[in-house]
Formats: sequence, structure tokens, C-alpha cells
Amino acid sequence: MQGTSGSFRGKVLRLENRYYHTVYVDRVRMYVPGRSPEPERKPRIRRSRLRIRADYAPIRNVIAIARQYEAYLKEPGIYTYRQAAEHFSTSKVTVGYHLALLTRLPADFVEWLEACTEDLPMTFFSLRRLRPVTMMSEPERKGALLELARTLVREMEGQPSEVVPELLWMLDEELHQMPRRLLRSIMLD
Repeated sequence: MQGTSGSFRGKVLRLENRYYHTVYVDRVRMYVPGRSPEPERKPRIRRSRLRIRADYAPIRNVIAIARQYEAYLKEPGIYTYRQAAEHFSTSKVTVGYHLALLTRLPADFVEWLEACTEDLPMTFFSLRRLRPVTMMSEPERKGALLELARTLVREMEGQPSEVVPELLWMLDEELHQMPRRLLRSIMLD
């Protein structure tokens, strides 16, 4: 529709009302009769934070780090956490936190985490998550670790794992009655 006033001379007026809507075909604007269709919403696919951390950051096993500190402290002439911290370029508090993992967590859990090779469980069980467990009393630790393991299963979003069923079997007293083979098949499905 051509404009009639002087300010719109030679230009096409834009028509949008309930009888017409704008459609772009090959980057050319066209007016089509009828109401505009409802816009389609794309589904948002959101990756879990655990997977993002596992993909971008180099994954280090906290128990392996603690074993390095422990081995260095056993060398002759090394007596304090401060010497170990200076050698590894970290703080003495960090050395203490890592060594507390070795002494205060259940031995079977420490062995499991040390032998773990999967990225998501190693990323999940970081010093930040395990430190509050070390400050709990002895009877509460296993329950807290079991709750963390269940949270790990939820965050893995059904991704198959070889090591997580072993952890659940180790921590949960009710699962001890179930054979490991059956538990593994349930978790992988």
C-alpha cells in the first residue's frame, strides 16, 4: 500500500493487525492475510553442572592427592604440613583437609574412591563435598555418604556406570541382602 502523506512517499507502509501478519521468505518481508501462528518454543536441553565440570576441568582424584601429601610427609626430614604445603604450592590447611579424608572417612569408601576411574563420580566426590562428612560423628558418616551417593545417581541422569552400584552396595545395609550381580543389572538398566 503506497503512502499518501509526504513523509511516506514511495515507501510501503507496514501492515500488522489481526487480519495480516509478517512472514519473511528469503529475507524479503511479505504480508500474509490471517492471524500470526503461535511461535514454537524450542525445548531447552540443559546439561547438568556435574557433566559440565567433568568436561572442562582436569579431573583429579582427591584421594590420590591426599596419598601424595601423605607420601611426602613420610619422607625423612619432612615434619610439618607447612613443608608439604610449600613443596606442593598449596596451603597447609589444604594439606590437612586432604589428610583428614584418609583418616576420618570409612576405609572401604577411601579404597573405592581411590580405585575409581570414571569421570563423573571423581568429579562429584570433591574435597568440598567430602569435607563436611569428615566433621560428622562416626555413626553419621556412612549415612551422609549414602545420601551423597544417591545424589550422584540422580545427577548422573541414568548414565550407565560400573562403579556406582558397587558404592551403593557397600554403603547401604539393605542392599547387602541383595546379590551384587542383581544390583548391578538393576542399576545399568
